[in-house]
Amino acid sequence: MQAASLGIPFQPVPGLRGTDVASTGGFATVRDPYSGEEVYVVPRIRPDFAVLHVHEADAEGNARILGSPGYDLVMAEAAARVILTVERVISGEEFATHPEWTRIPGLFVTAVVAAPKGAFPCGCMPEYDVDAEGIGAYREAAGSPDRLREYLDRVVP
Repeated sequence: MQAASLGIPFQPVPGLRGTDVASTGGFATVRDPYSGEEVYVVPRIRPDFAVLHVHEADAEGNARILGSPGYDLVMAEAAARVILTVERVISGEEFATHPEWTRIPGLFVTAVVAAPKGAFPCGCMPEYDVDAEGIGAYREAAGSPDRLREYLDRVVP
């Protein structure tokens, strides 16, 4: 959670020197304090919310992600507020048995919502895998409010 809490205002972007991307993309430069070279940077992204689906959380927002967190930790660090949807809400006492499994501390979380299968049709391994046909059906339905409502009525219990 350091990036958001430290307020780092920018991120260095490697690999742009000598390309047209740097000159046309509006990138700023700063001097690298170690090498003295100019480094291209972009402003940090600070979304108002990150809505993340995790395996387990307690009511205080302490979250466990079983397996790879992907970009969830980066998004939790970047956002002003984090909303967790979870497969299971478990007790704080259960969290205390393995505090090292906590990937997102509750002090960064605004709300916890119990939402079993909340990542569907995407996956939440090892709970369930990606449903490629389900993603296709969602994409087709998302083009129309009426079709999306029909899809959600059919898929969401």
